[in-house]
Amino acid sequence: MTKADLAKGIYEGHGGLTIKEAKDLVDALFNVISEGLKKEGHLVISGFGTFRVVKRKAKIGRIIKEKKTIIIPERNNVIFIPSRTRLT
Repeated sequence: MTKADLAKGIYEGHGGLTIKEAKDLVDALFNVISEGLKKEGHLVISGFGTFRVVKRKAKIGRIIKEKKTIIIPERNNVIFIPSRTRLT
């Protein structure tokens, strides 16, 4: 599913928004999620799940075609843990 699919679903389900307003709403939602993760390192949405930033360690990788070893630097990734309660 893409952001465009989300916007289309909101547009069709709401009935009172234009497609542009639905796209703006989706963009605003993702901006709020991004800012929350940057500030707090996690974001909990009750009944949906938790987004959390985790630090991945540096590791050794290989470029098989070139038979070369490289170091992949440490980085931050976002993980999602679904809520145990179901949304209906």
